[in-house]
Amino acid sequence: MSRKNFILIISTIVIIMIGFFVFFYSSSKTGTGGGETTETTSPFGDVGADKNFGTSTVTQQTDQFSGGTLKPSNKLIQLYKNPTSGSVFFINKNNQNTLRFVDRAVGNVYEYLPEGQTGEVQRVTNTTIPKIQETVWSNTGNNLILRYLDNDTDNINSFSAKIQINTDLPDSLGEITGLFLPQNIKQIVINPKGDKIFTLLNKSDKSGTYGSMSNLDGSNKKTVFDSQISYWNISWPKENTITFTTKPTYKDDGFLYFFNTQTYSIDRVLGNITGLSTITNKDASLVAYSSSINNTFYFNIYDVLNKVSNNLQIPTLVDKCVWGNNNIKIIYCALPKNIPSDTYPDVWYQGLVSFNDDIWKIDTETGNIEVVYQIGYDDGFDIDAFDLKISPDDKYISFSNKKDLSLWLLEIND
Repeated sequence: MSRKNFILIISTIVIIMIGFFVFFYSSSKTGTGGGETTETTSPFGDVGADKNFGTSTVTQQTDQFSGGTLKPSNKLIQLYKNPTSGSVFFINKNNQNTLRFVDRAVGNVYEYLPEGQTGEVQRVTNTTIPKIQETVWSNTGNNLILRYLDNDTDNINSFSAKIQINTDLPDSLGEITGLFLPQNIKQIVINPKGDKIFTLLNKSDKSGTYGSMSNLDGSNKKTVFDSQISYWNISWPKENTITFTTKPTYKDDGFLYFFNTQTYSIDRVLGNITGLSTITNKDASLVAYSSSINNTFYFNIYDVLNKVSNNLQIPTLVDKCVWGNNNIKIIYCALPKNIPSDTYPDVWYQGLVSFNDDIWKIDTETGNIEVVYQIGYDDGFDIDAFDLKISPDDKYISFSNKKDLSLWLLEIND
């Protein structure tokens, strides 16, 4: 054997061994995730108390998951190739699943009926509001808040609107009518009933934030919340519960609080978890959360009543998940196929790292984990999914592709 061939064979063997090691190492890095302690320091200062916070028990999920089998009857389609700024599922007056969304560039509203006859995206309004960065929808699909930057001042404008359609002219386009809320609202959410909003703004002395509740048009406003923390992610999953999660970073521990909209009390649910990001199910009984450790991230489920964390050893961020509506113990997530080592979740938020995902279904009660759709298996798509929404009957999931902000729809076959 010539020296050249010998060196070639040895090099090939070394490359194969390195590849095997990398695969094995990345597959085994699911770990136990970030835990929580009984530390009682509150980022609220004197606001609220930790009355119901205790030490949690972490239960390991021993069953590993690997690539599943594609269900051919599931259908993935690109609904809209241009960037969008937010979508919502609702049941229309004809008892049909309906998905509405906003074109980011011009602010027009479009809708799609997954079980409709035409199978086409229809334009709903002709009101032009350019460069919409975020759309906050009510569950009714008729009220929305359009958020965009003022070109001259860089102030954040929030336009609380309603879709008006002339029923006497069935083929005519509707209009968006409404009024402006105060400028520079940091966060805004709509309650499940669709008739109230909660807004979060900076204090004038820059010492933190304050929150107010009001009607959709801003009337009957009442300040109900005060905090020394300036950076929050908020949601309103249950009528009397607003969630407050400190904005996640790999550098700091995060906290999750539940704010009671009736008593204005604050209870800490999770704390001292690095890179904490959360999503709460519709009755606020379960919290899915991701944490950062050792240049990767972990996905966990927290039982609010029993104060128990279950580490499912699933490598994803909860920003890529949505809880079921019919079955509130089911959660659907986009799971990255590969996760390079880096400072998560920061690099993903900043767009420095992008993923290629598959869609999975997780039963938090049984621990069963199964693939719903393997993106790219036979369609050639590469999608970094976020902003997942689910239809009221859990038959469809929509999501945006972080690579280009296009909108996609997946039919779920259960």
